[in-house]
Formats: sequence, C-alpha cells, structure tokens
Amino acid sequence: MPCAIQGDYAIDCREAVGGNAEVFIIAYNDVTAVAETSGLVTGITKATAKRFYSIQVPQGTAEGKDTPEGNTENGTLFFNHEVSFPINLRNSTIRNFVFALAKTRVIIVLKEMSGRYTMYGKDFGLWLTTGEGTSGLAAGDRNGYNLTFVGVQREPILQVNTATGEALLTPGP
Repeated sequence: MPCAIQGDYAIDCREAVGGNAEVFIIAYNDVTAVAETSGLVTGITKATAKRFYSIQVPQGTAEGKDTPEGNTENGTLFFNHEVSFPINLRNSTIRNFVFALAKTRVIIVLKEMSGRYTMYGKDFGLWLTTGEGTSGLAAGDRNGYNLTFVGVQREPILQVNTATGEALLTPGP
C-alpha cells in the first residue's frame, strides 16, 4: 500500500530560531501515558509524585536531533533521537545526578529558544551513551559535564503543546 504524501512546502517568513533554553528529563518508567495525535503531544501522564526535572543550559550549548534511517532491502525505517547538553558544575551532588542518569532510561523534552517544546524518546526511551566530566584546561573552560543521550524510536520527535510543556514540573497524581 503506498503512503500518502500530503501538501507542499514553501519557504515562509523567517520566524524560526535555533537553540534550546531548557532541558526537562524524567525516568522513562515514570511516564505512564502520552496523549498524541499527528505528532502533537496534548497530555503526559506521570506516575504518582513523579515529575520532569529541569536543567537550565547556557544559550547555544544544548542540541536535539532526530535522524531517519531506512533500509530499502528490508523495508524498515526508524529514527535515531539524540540529545546533548552540558551541566556547568562538577561537585558531588551533580556527580550523583549524572550517575543516576547514566543508569536510567529517560524521556527528554527540550524547550527551544522559539518557545516550542519537543519530546525525544517517547517510544523506547533514551540512554546516556557518552559524556565526560571535565575540570577544563584553561580558566575559561567548562568545569562540568557534557552528556549525550541516544535512542532508536519508531517515529520522529514530537511537538508538545504549550500547556503540557508548562506542566512538566507538576508531579503526577
């Protein structure tokens, strides 16, 4: 059965802005349901007392990607989701936070500089696959962590409506 291609794309007014302002992260198993239609998340149900945690990032340092990967011979298609961001501090509290993240499958929502929220890892979660904690070499270098989370998903990233994005820090019922 052929897949439907819908609509044209025309270059519009320049209204997009790149970059991310904030990272929201939650353990994959702490999300019990995601209400989504046609790529737009309209609700996220969290387990009792569970919520997303906010990580504020310096401008121009956090990035989210979804890369399609297909195999024509096998008729398969999937999307690699990847989120990378720094944490500009390296102490025992942050070390323990990063250690917990390294052992936990997560879902990440980015708040983009445009104000739009995007979700990564809905289908199967993301894992911390690489990163580094560094003291920095020169006085102006990062003393902290650089983290990269990756996961294979069935679909591209999802947009999260504003009301749902603004409720990420609210604990589940």
